Amino acid sequence: MAYRFLVVFLCEALLLAGGPGAMAQERGEYASNLAALYSEHQWVLAVREACNKTRPKQQADIDGALGAWRERHRQLIDDLEARLAAMVKKASRDQMDYSRKYARSQSEVLRQREEERKQLLALPKEDLQRLCTEFPGYLRDARSDIPQRLPEEFAAIYGKASP
Repeated sequence: MAYRFLVVFLCEALLLAGGPGAMAQERGEYASNLAALYSEHQWVLAVREACNKTRPKQQADIDGALGAWRERHRQLIDDLEARLAAMVKKASRDQMDYSRKYARSQSEVLRQREEERKQLLALPKEDLQRLCTEFPGYLRDARSDIPQRLPEEFAAIYGKASP
């Protein structure tokens, strides 16, 4: 969900910041790849929120696994945040415009994550229970690593294969 907004928002920001033609296409692809990577983090947070609400006895296990996942992804998440902020800044006229646009982007990400959480909570009870039961193990496993989940997008942004 947040992915769709981010693609639109980042593409708008890039188009405002640059000229037409092939460069705009490259920027659009960059924005799409950045949004995909950023949205993976948001999805993890939405699942955590849904599971903590419906499975409070699992909260400590989920939060512990999420802490380990965040630690593995700290540099990547910080870099994605910085890249998002740089794109918004480049598309802004001045500091006030930047502040407004950045706040809007963060507000929309939170709104979209809330929608994602609601969709997860609307899953059949058995499906949500299975997801929440498997979620801590998933977070501890390398298959949850963003570069592993989205290798093409990672390579497009960072110019290298996933670690």
